[in-house]
Amino acid sequence: MKFTTHLELKKSFNSKTEHSTEKQFIIENELREINNFINNLPIVKVQNKYYTKYHPDTKGTEIFELDIPQVQRRFFAEAFNSILITGEFNIEKNYYEPIQAFEIKQDIIKQASEFVEYYKWLNELKNTPQKNLKKSSLDHKEKLLALHYLGLDLSKFDNKKTAKIISEIIGHSEENTRRYLSYLSANRKNDVRTPKTLKKTLNLFESQGFDEISNTIKSDLEKISK
Repeated sequence: MKFTTHLELKKSFNSKTEHSTEKQFIIENELREINNFINNLPIVKVQNKYYTKYHPDTKGTEIFELDIPQVQRRFFAEAFNSILITGEFNIEKNYYEPIQAFEIKQDIIKQASEFVEYYKWLNELKNTPQKNLKKSSLDHKEKLLALHYLGLDLSKFDNKKTAKIISEIIGHSEENTRRYLSYLSANRKNDVRTPKTLKKTLNLFESQGFDEISNTIKSDLEKISK
């Protein structure tokens, strides 16, 4: 069973909703899908003393992804509900129970605890008024260029770690941030330093009276326009 932390669940949700204008609807839908996952347990198709076979799950519109075996879904739901209501779910090993089976149950409980944290976080988002913040006119590349011309030097830091932090700050994907960072310092035209992105960045600095930075961008713009 693959273990997924509540932080990974949050990251996946944020990544898939960062550009949506209907985030409140998506939050409410995700909560409904969690309730469906907990309450609508797999239906037994074949059961005998040797094995149990279930009807396949129907994929909904959920964003979350959990690796819970169908045979453990009922136990997972019990753990989830108990942790949500009381904050805990304790079990004791049966004397005849194989140690591997007991350890699987412990893993299921840990996963249920992480899922509860995700569920609570979604409810907090739902109940937090969505502020109508001014939307930035800069795209992903232009934001990174603006930070670069403001003097943010990331060359001495690990690119992967830096991308993780910067992506959280500017609200864009970590993967693209990591790729774009490698283009910032180059003195030639590339995927980030284009006439369009440099002109947009130049307009931003000129509008705020950053003459020295504006002159630097103009110089860079001339280099890639030749």
